[in-house]
Amino acid sequence: MFIDFSDLPDDSRLWLYGSSEIISNDNQIKINKKIKDFLQVWTHHEKPLMCSSKFLYNRFIIVGLDENFNQTGGCSMDGLQKLMLSINQEFRLDLYKRLNVFVLINDKIKCIDAMSLKENELISYNTMFYNLNIKVKKELKDWLIPIKHGWCKRFLD
Repeated sequence: MFIDFSDLPDDSRLWLYGSSEIISNDNQIKINKKIKDFLQVWTHHEKPLMCSSKFLYNRFIIVGLDENFNQTGGCSMDGLQKLMLSINQEFRLDLYKRLNVFVLINDKIKCIDAMSLKENELISYNTMFYNLNIKVKKELKDWLIPIKHGWCKRFLD
């Protein structure tokens, strides 16, 4: 059961996907339709799931699930991942490259491979990056954090 993202409670579970390239408006419309069509009928053990999705900054796809309504599990989560893998392949988005770090440099989001952070003179421990490891919707308020507080800090050490 698809609802507006703003109607999801703050403790809703999130899956975040970051694209190495900007996603065009045309592709966002196509991707959004695929995701919405899936979420409209997404179930777990034949129980409907209250969920939503949205794009942020033309780079990030976020899927949210209200687990207070009904929880999800293995097979239903596999269905979501299968959908996202097909979107990733069809639109060539690099959504599953887990060493991608999305940093904010001069008010622009740049995607940088974690292995090359140390070599980039524009990157420091204080450089802000989008933490795609957040788990619930309320954490979206604080998902832009300094590298020194994130998983990718070790690549600067």
